[in-house]
Amino acid sequence: MKNLITCLCLTAFAFVAQAQEPTKYQKGRATLFSTYIADKMDLNEDQEKLVYNVMLERVVKANAKIKANKDISKEDKQAIYKAEFSNAQNKLAAEFGEKQARKMMLLSNEARKNADKQ
Repeated sequence: MKNLITCLCLTAFAFVAQAQEPTKYQKGRATLFSTYIADKMDLNEDQEKLVYNVMLERVVKANAKIKANKDISKEDKQAIYKAEFSNAQNKLAAEFGEKQARKMMLLSNEARKNADKQ
């Protein structure tokens, strides 16, 4: 039993140690999206945290995939963003339902466009 617990702890540590810490910019983007969505949809604190985690994962994964390939085309970048958008929407749909998830993703795009204008 001790060996099993030790093995699980070491495996968990290996994954955590290998995971990249999100940058300040990535955290800021996820906060921007989740705060905007929470304000527009009257989400409670727990729901906002869930949305934040999904958005942070979306931003971090897209960035990691793009940085992994230095000579990536604009079309490939768009495909990555689209795939991560879909992944995030699916995760939100599992918690909030398809209609609410679609609305959340539209609001995240709206927040991004508003922030990019400034």
